[in-house]
Amino acid sequence: MHLTRKGKGWAARCRVRDLDGVTRQIEKRGTSRAAAQRALQDELRQRHGQRVEALRPYSRFRDAADMWMLKIRERRADSTYDLYAHWLNKLVLPQLGELRLVECDVANIDAFFSRLERARLAVVQDDGSIAKKPHYAAATRRTVRSVVSGVLQQAVLHQAIGTNPVRNLERIESAKGHQAPSPRGLTPEERRQLFTYIDTDPVSVAADLPDLIRFAIGTGLRIGELCAVRWRDVNLEGIAVVNENDMRLVPVVAVRQNVYPVKGKGLSVHGGKTSMALRIVPLPEFVADRLRLRRHGDESPDWPVFASAGRNGQLTYRWPSTLRRTVRTVRAKVGLDWMTPHSWRRTYATILDDEMTLTDRAKADLMGQAKFLKDAYVSRGELHPDAALFIDAALR
Repeated sequence: MHLTRKGKGWAARCRVRDLDGVTRQIEKRGTSRAAAQRALQDELRQRHGQRVEALRPYSRFRDAADMWMLKIRERRADSTYDLYAHWLNKLVLPQLGELRLVECDVANIDAFFSRLERARLAVVQDDGSIAKKPHYAAATRRTVRSVVSGVLQQAVLHQAIGTNPVRNLERIESAKGHQAPSPRGLTPEERRQLFTYIDTDPVSVAADLPDLIRFAIGTGLRIGELCAVRWRDVNLEGIAVVNENDMRLVPVVAVRQNVYPVKGKGLSVHGGKTSMALRIVPLPEFVADRLRLRRHGDESPDWPVFASAGRNGQLTYRWPSTLRRTVRTVRAKVGLDWMTPHSWRRTYATILDDEMTLTDRAKADLMGQAKFLKDAYVSRGELHPDAALFIDAALR
């Protein structure tokens, strides 16, 4: 960098080889030497990104992680950034952060994941005995693997390492004897039991659970989508559906946003978990009827349907964590200790799966997914009494 006096100010110039391979001379001016230097440095950052220096084989793993997380912040949702930052800071950097990139070979990365797999957590069981259970489940280790792979792929892009060693690792499987629990939704009897209780329980009524849970089971929305529904998203008059014989009006809800708590920002409102999350869901009549009863006509279109009173008394979005906490206080009293808000979405999926006239593509559209994930959402092991009728009719 060369600094020269130019009239009443200063000029800073240098020669730089741009990404197209052409070397050019750049000059920036300022009222002082320092101002001219800063102007030239800002120009170089804009040309080559926030970090002018490239990763080298002897750069640290944490240097590559910083670069990768900058990209994640710019390109991905806040919820994804928070998830990756959590596991990066908790597990990855403490064990891999000081490694040179050239040391991040298959053996070292495999040893890291082996340590996570062998980690055990002491859990006190109901009988007072101590049991050792996996500290990091397979799903957690898969998320960590995505983080490590993303960081090392950044090193590959800078040609600091030849290949991404994560690609040569064995697939992550659940520990022997510790299979993930099967998805479970509410059976018809459990639904009747739940509705009967929350309709008369003062805590449930004060928390608006009677309408909220019916809406959740009737639409299959994720908890963040549920808390983000506004009155402008609901069409109770219905949209016209025409077939060969008649025309009818179908009430709908447009799922257009999601709420998610972001560290340092509070409750963030964004446009959905994925592109498939933006969808229109028909409302069952029992849900539409309850919404008509709770709508008085003076609500602002921007008010959440299931709102919470803010500190200043203004209606605002309900925090998903607050809803989960309320559910935990109620579920034990109705004999559903295992129930979470996601159980309502699984209940919706199970009811859809039993409807043979809907294709898996239609079910996936209603759920806001790329494909209908039966293994992740549909309850198994329920009694199907109609099966006896089918077999009887076939063999009689």
